[in-house]
Amino acid sequence: MIIRLSSLGDVLLTLPALGPVARATGASLAYVTREEWAPLAARHVAVDVVATLPSRGEKAEGAVNELVRRLNEEIKPDIILDWHGVPLARYVASHVSAYEKFRYAKHGVRRWLLAALGIDLLPRPTKSVPELYVRAAAKWGVPGPDWSFRLAEDAAAAEKLRHDGLTPGRVALAPGARHAAKAWPAAHWLELAQTLAAEGRQLLLLGDAPERPLCEEVAAATDGAVNLAGRVGVGELPEALRGAALLVSNDSALNHLAPLVDVPCLALFGPTSPRFGFAPWGARDRTIYLELPCSPCSKHGRRPCWRARRYCMEDIRPAAVAGATREMLRAA
Repeated sequence: MIIRLSSLGDVLLTLPALGPVARATGASLAYVTREEWAPLAARHVAVDVVATLPSRGEKAEGAVNELVRRLNEEIKPDIILDWHGVPLARYVASHVSAYEKFRYAKHGVRRWLLAALGIDLLPRPTKSVPELYVRAAAKWGVPGPDWSFRLAEDAAAAEKLRHDGLTPGRVALAPGARHAAKAWPAAHWLELAQTLAAEGRQLLLLGDAPERPLCEEVAAATDGAVNLAGRVGVGELPEALRGAALLVSNDSALNHLAPLVDVPCLALFGPTSPRFGFAPWGARDRTIYLELPCSPCSKHGRRPCWRARRYCMEDIRPAAVAGATREMLRAA
């Protein structure tokens, strides 16, 4: 049984690890997560059943106890891999009977030392989060994540998006970020979009509902752009991105979706660091990270910038991103 309650990017990062764990243990997999992420977990061929908690922010009396009851009485796991490690995940793991229980090493203290004090004790070379997940199953000799894993196409979702005007070969832009400090400035996204459009590139804007106004602003500045921000559900996201020529994104969840649908990704890092293991892991992916003396300053990008301006993001110039985009498109 796998426990990963949230969030979108973290659930996506589990997917390359699921197949190797299932093969090495010879076990069928139950996946425990929140309801909003269940459609993605269920799409992995190694997952036999998904057990859920209500979506974040929804209150359901007794939901945790009901989940624990179901896990104990219906699913009855032999092995529990806690790939989250937060108090709620630990509570579930501790109240469900199993022969063996393991938790992955998050390197939380080491990440904090790098962000707070500039002391880098993280492993070298950098271990990606899927590699850390797999290490929690080291007892069974799991060789590593399956970097070749791809999400199978959902034909119905793909057909719906085609009717909505989505065409293949677009450059996808994801201007939003869960935390404002991680977001590349809106003016930079506008300049990048206008540059790409002037070079004949058709654009696709992606994000969640709160990011839709920003995506609408960027889309409005270019001819023929398609803005799907806030218009597709979690289960449709893979088909929205599949077929894009390239994704340009902040340090956000879509970085982790791109390799799963075979789309190269250019990720922009600022207050967080690729050394934390959250950089896109595809062979064709690239990151832009200025490595300023003050960065990284946060493990997750929650902390507001203390300087006069956000040098780490603002000084990533649109011309540099456009140049990297051209190079990646030529190499595709």
